[in-house]
Amino acid sequence: MLEDKDLVAVGTFENLSEAEVALSLLAAEGIAAVIKDQPLASLLPPIALANGGLTVLVAEDELERAREVLAQPDSTEAPPSDEAGAAGA
Repeated sequence: MLEDKDLVAVGTFENLSEAEVALSLLAAEGIAAVIKDQPLASLLPPIALANGGLTVLVAEDELERAREVLAQPDSTEAPPSDEAGAAGA
């Protein structure tokens, strides 16, 4: 799927867990992504961090959409205080 496309970085993460969350968010939106040097990060996390972290790559034509997905606030956060005001009314 991604083998035939030019890949570009959509984000860099400090650890494998964060990068895997980003992969999951992208996959949920139908965006294929890979973690650059994932085997190295799995075996030697300090080396991956020393190399600048873990980079998540997507196809160039999906870059803008992927940025939007990763920029969205966490859907598990509490909604804005509007509901709190409505509940007290």
